[in-house]
Amino acid sequence: ACAQRHAAARDHAVHDNQWQVNVQVDGSTTPVQTVAVDFNEDGTLASPTGTFNVAFPAAGANPVSIDISLAGSTQFGAAFGVSTNNPNGYTSGELAGVRVEDNGMIYATYTNGQSQLQGQVVLADFANPQGLATVSGTAWTQSYGSGAPIIGVPGSGTLGGLTPGALEGSNVDLTTELVSLMTAQRNYQANAKTISTNDKLTQALFNAI
Repeated sequence: ACAQRHAAARDHAVHDNQWQVNVQVDGSTTPVQTVAVDFNEDGTLASPTGTFNVAFPAAGANPVSIDISLAGSTQFGAAFGVSTNNPNGYTSGELAGVRVEDNGMIYATYTNGQSQLQGQVVLADFANPQGLATVSGTAWTQSYGSGAPIIGVPGSGTLGGLTPGALEGSNVDLTTELVSLMTAQRNYQANAKTISTNDKLTQALFNAI
């Protein structure tokens, strides 16, 4: 009878110290993997002592492979409750916008707070910028007269810098330009009147002859 009681107590202790970790993906009720977890009688983790791998296919992407470690897990004789939240990853996110840095780096920002580098804007300088060939109203291309381009990061060497998220302000004085336009218009009208008067005098002279 004593031997039976000891065996029953030992089986009960083993059962209380064994747990199952079910790994579920996207709220699925069917776990992709189940791992047995054993604790010692003092509450420390007995197994697994290392990491275990969870691999599952992802729709439209490469298969996902994650190594999970339960190191530091403990078992207490109390109701379950989360005491520490210390994730080392981040949730999935959608593209929220694009950010450009002063050095030309282009980052894609996502709704989960992460940013991913997508590329970099570089600048080109020419030995003779006036020799560039015009291809449209605001675009030019390399020509024999301009020479080969010198490409580099914004702000390096003789290259200028970038100011993202800003518009270049005009350095033209609109009042002065408006007065100059009015003056030019008056000069044009006066010259046109002089030409008209000269034409009439010439016509009158021809008629008199």
